[in-house]
Amino acid sequence: MNKIIVAGIALLCAFAARSQSDEKPKVDIYGFVRVDAYVDSYKGVDAGHDIFYLLPLYVVTNGVEVNKQPSSNISAVASRLGVRVSFPEVLNAKATGLIEFDFAGNLKSDPTLFRIRQAYSLFSWEKSSLLVGQTWHPFFGGSAVPVVAGLNTGAPFSCFNRSPMIRYNMALGRFSVSAAAVSEMQYCSPLADMADFSFLLTTNHAKRNALVPELVFTTEYNQAAVTVGAGAGYKRIKPRMLISGTEESAVADEFLSSATYMAYGRYKKDKFMFLLKTYLGENMSHLVMPGGYGVASLDPQTGRETYTSYTTYTTSLSVVYGRKWRVGMFGGYGGNLGTDKPLYSDDGKAKTYGSFLNMQKMYRVAPHISLNLKNFRLVGEYEMTAANYGTGTIDFSNGLFSSTHKAINNRGIISLTHSF
Repeated sequence: MNKIIVAGIALLCAFAARSQSDEKPKVDIYGFVRVDAYVDSYKGVDAGHDIFYLLPLYVVTNGVEVNKQPSSNISAVASRLGVRVSFPEVLNAKATGLIEFDFAGNLKSDPTLFRIRQAYSLFSWEKSSLLVGQTWHPFFGGSAVPVVAGLNTGAPFSCFNRSPMIRYNMALGRFSVSAAAVSEMQYCSPLADMADFSFLLTTNHAKRNALVPELVFTTEYNQAAVTVGAGAGYKRIKPRMLISGTEESAVADEFLSSATYMAYGRYKKDKFMFLLKTYLGENMSHLVMPGGYGVASLDPQTGRETYTSYTTYTTSLSVVYGRKWRVGMFGGYGGNLGTDKPLYSDDGKAKTYGSFLNMQKMYRVAPHISLNLKNFRLVGEYEMTAANYGTGTIDFSNGLFSSTHKAINNRGIISLTHSF
């Protein structure tokens, strides 16, 4: 694997040298070496050895809260390599491209794989642009991204998603508007019968089989130090490929539609930045946020199911001050509003799919301090993340629980980054 990586970097360098000497496509290589050292008091979902920490994961085995134990790690998988390309004009548009990699391929099973983060072509005219390829989801926020030390960048209180898309942006004075058709790649909506088909090697079938891409519309207003933005998204998935009942089996034909909304406000001037951001939506697990869906009805004779989405919400605050020495604070709060339709009961159990669906409330407080020099950043952060998980009997009318158990993680992290 290391030989492949070295060979790939060598090819990029050779291409860069050739392109610059020919003065045609111009290539700029960039990236950084990043090393994170961190200590946790409560294990999470183990994404990349918990370098990407979301929530403490409450699990009870034989009456023991097994994840309530400290752990520590040192990791360099967040190191990054990228290439920016300037092409000759295309249709009177300035044409640029970008391809970017890191070493966090499969965060769950093998977080040392070389993976693609972004790869797109961008065509820019005087007041509009067209992006084709993979980059950050429109709800990630562009200029409205929380400032933290952790690799999670505020998730699951803020969207974290990179996906293939076609996105058109237009500038209208101080306003900009954007429309995007978004697919799924690494951050996917769950497929209800994924485990039933051995040939399903990728996880984005629920979105692919729905035919319609996720449709996302955003707008942003900028005036001096103030930025205000909002967005809305529509998603359709096909939870199952096959239905099986007592009468027959057939290709499934049931779809599930959901809507998501986002808004933010940012003030940035001199050494000070203040960002407030909020999300409200259905079935938001593909955004690395709590969400998903459940079975609302089941006909045992035909096997046909209908579905209902979980609605969740989050609000986060990010404040920083300083340049060379900078201090900051991140705070987040979120909750589960349950399903809009009652869940189907299968011998007292609900059939649900998604992430953190038994989470009822969650919050995070994370102060940090950083030293910022040319091409160098050293940051230390304390991050306290808590989640109230439902226990006991589920309420099938809304998918929530009457009693909860609080799980809390205390994290200390030191991150060193050398950029080039």
